Amino acid sequence: MQSRRGFVLPTVILAITVMSLIAVAALTTATDERRASRATRESTLAMYAAEAGLRQTYGAWPAAVKNLTPGDSLDLGWQSLPNRAAYRAVIHRLDKGGLQEYDVVVQGRRTDPTAGIITIVGNAGGVPIFKYAVRTDSALYLDNGGTFDSFDSDLGLYAASVDTAANLWSNNNFYIGGTTLKGSVTAVGSISYGSSGVVTGTTTSAAAPLSPLDVLPCPTGGFTPSAKVPTGPGVSYNSLTGVLTLSGGTLNLTDTSYYFSSIVLSGTAKLTFPGNPRATVVLRDSLNAGSGSIVNTAQTAAGLSFASCGTSATPAYWALSSKGTSSYYTVYAPNHIVYETGAGDYYGAVVAYIYYASGGGRFHYDAALARQQSFKVAVQRGSWAQLPGS
Repeated sequence: MQSRRGFVLPTVILAITVMSLIAVAALTTATDERRASRATRESTLAMYAAEAGLRQTYGAWPAAVKNLTPGDSLDLGWQSLPNRAAYRAVIHRLDKGGLQEYDVVVQGRRTDPTAGIITIVGNAGGVPIFKYAVRTDSALYLDNGGTFDSFDSDLGLYAASVDTAANLWSNNNFYIGGTTLKGSVTAVGSISYGSSGVVTGTTTSAAAPLSPLDVLPCPTGGFTPSAKVPTGPGVSYNSLTGVLTLSGGTLNLTDTSYYFSSIVLSGTAKLTFPGNPRATVVLRDSLNAGSGSIVNTAQTAAGLSFASCGTSATPAYWALSSKGTSSYYTVYAPNHIVYETGAGDYYGAVVAYIYYASGGGRFHYDAALARQQSFKVAVQRGSWAQLPGS
């Protein structure tokens, strides 16, 4: 009896100890599970916050981004969300000064700053406006008896044995007659040939259409003031109507930006842009340069651009001519019909609603234009990723 009483007590104590250890282990496991569950929940919420921040940054792209130079960053700071979470977006410009490339790095977390942070990154970049020698949102006609070819000014000057990359895009039908195109053609509608029409590259009809290009908003504050337009023989300018007329002589425009309602050249008039690294002329209504000439002394198409804006109350076609001289500039007029005449050399690229070429001119597409800065930025598909360790 005494021996049994001595055995029962240690057994009970051992059982209590084991049960206590089991209880402590169970409580510890439950606590760990709660912590793991909370960490998972916090991590998930932080991820949702980062994703929301990336979407909001894309959807409300800051205007200040256009002022970033390559290597610069824009920190948008921490922004609170309704679900007690927050995000911080930083935009980094990555390109070397050409077509823009941006990394958008977003951190997401709960409002509690001690909670975990998830970091994701997306990518946005400039949309090349002059990806094609000529792009139209409707029909495209080549019947000038001349040639269309290409070169890359970043690699050197134009030469006759140049690239065959003068590619064209028509969001409607394409016609070529009496013209040699050293490039390819893509048309949403049909492709047809007239006498002596030659396309050296591939031809693709019935293609899926591209989205129409944006019409730029007109500048605010009125047309270019008269003080920026020198007077001279044959020069007439009204800053109230924005109409600039040259009936002869030479007008030198030395500023970097102008806004007119229309420009009309006639006779031997010369509209000259002497040595500007980059000049932009915005027009609400029309550019009538079928007579006269436009001279860009820098001799680079990237240095001079003509662009349409807004919805004109008096819509009119644009007339261009390369007769008697070499012309270097780009044309962005997605809401206008553009006519190209003359038998000279044109270096650049054109965006138009409808494009007609006649007169036997020689069109030289500068492929470097596809890499210049763009006014349009788009999200790069498939660029979203979570950074390791976050």
